[in-house]
Amino acid sequence: MATSLFRWTCLFIALCAVPFAIGGASAQTGITPTFRDVEYANVDGVPLLLDLYLPATDNGPAPVIVWIHGGGWRAGTKAGGPAARQSLRGYAVASINYRLSDVATHPAQINDCKAAVRWLRAHADEYNLNPERIGAWGSSAGGHLAAFLGTSGDVAELEGDVGGNLQFSSRVQAVVDWYGPAELLTMDEQALPCSALCHTCADSPESLMVGCTIASCPDRANEASPIHYVTSDEPPFLIHHGTNDCTVPPLQSQVLHDALVASGVDVSLTFIEGAGHGGAGFAAPAISAEVDAFFDRVLLAPEPPPPTAPEITGAEIRDRRLVVTGIRFADGAVILVDGAVQKTSNDPVSPATTLRSRKARKTIDRGETVSLTVRNPDGEMSEGFTYSRPQ
Repeated sequence: MATSLFRWTCLFIALCAVPFAIGGASAQTGITPTFRDVEYANVDGVPLLLDLYLPATDNGPAPVIVWIHGGGWRAGTKAGGPAARQSLRGYAVASINYRLSDVATHPAQINDCKAAVRWLRAHADEYNLNPERIGAWGSSAGGHLAAFLGTSGDVAELEGDVGGNLQFSSRVQAVVDWYGPAELLTMDEQALPCSALCHTCADSPESLMVGCTIASCPDRANEASPIHYVTSDEPPFLIHHGTNDCTVPPLQSQVLHDALVASGVDVSLTFIEGAGHGGAGFAAPAISAEVDAFFDRVLLAPEPPPPTAPEITGAEIRDRRLVVTGIRFADGAVILVDGAVQKTSNDPVSPATTLRSRKARKTIDRGETVSLTVRNPDGEMSEGFTYSRPQ
């Protein structure tokens, strides 16, 4: 019993004290929330709160960074944190609290994070936020939850209904993951020699968060691991991890990075030489600049121009004429069948969406498959559309 208590005490200090030290450094900048203790949800009469830092200058709806604190899913606070300074750079920052593992187990923590993102979208007009540009950033347990937001965008069983606002998406458009666990069951085997922790034991933060001794409930442990939800449509990731992290193995970030790369996701991983589980290395100017550049590239990038080229969505032979439907058909657009220009007219009722060719019965035989394209008078072409005429 004494050994277990000692191990938990050491683990609590490792998981909680270092993230607080990072937050304290940022708190010394004197940045205070614009709105403090805003309720984004309420569970069984207990409010879930966030602090909202709005940018000093009004340059239109601000992109948002959600900061998620660490603490082994067992402790921690939304106060302070390194993200607050982003409000000086034109971002809105929402630093959130979430239910800890002594109150509720997985999936409560990710449910709460998703509720906060939905709340931000639901109140975007009120606070002048850009609902299309929301990033997540967290350290340690918060890094795990930030990565989880990134990989679980369309996972219905992790959405939950905390706080409502279910008509809004909980997807995020960028993730910064600082030394977060990615695959709970492999942490022990990947641990550095300096680690004295047992992540699969009953009293570990991972087991307490999942709600069972993870070695005996592997399915639940995998359900709480962000790496098991990676697909090709994840947002861009930036991952930072210390090479001397004795609490969360650096290989956790490596395997998450590799899984994202294998799925074609935009991801960058930087190992901070000599850094442990947080600490001064993460406040180095080069690391801050990397975080700034990442968020600027992903969340501040100008909106892509709207498409102007025609696009085919359907085709059929109607009254012995080829009828092509789509969007962005300019007056005078022409249909091409296997590259050959057809005599074409815009439909008088729907000229921008329907074109008719008068030579269809002579060009496309029954059972024949052809490639259709549409060319506008300015020369812009649609992509090819395969059409097979029924027998």
